[in-house]
Amino acid sequence: MQTQEIYEFGLFRLDSSVRRLTHDGRAVPLKPKVFDTLLALVRGREKVLSKDQLMLVVWPDTVVEENNLAQNIS
Repeated sequence: MQTQEIYEFGLFRLDSSVRRLTHDGRAVPLKPKVFDTLLALVRGREKVLSKDQLMLVVWPDTVVEENNLAQNIS
């Protein structure tokens, strides 16, 4: 059973259990790794996450270039 985590910020709502971001009730389409990046940032909002920490969360056990993280954030 998956834990439901819902985060709200401004007009945005992020629901981790169904992997959905909405803005003012409308779905915002995100690629899977972009969603993972956003979720990691939201979950880690109480602290500063390093680039290496983000890359480990989004791409565990995978070697990727730093540019991939920058693209996901932009």
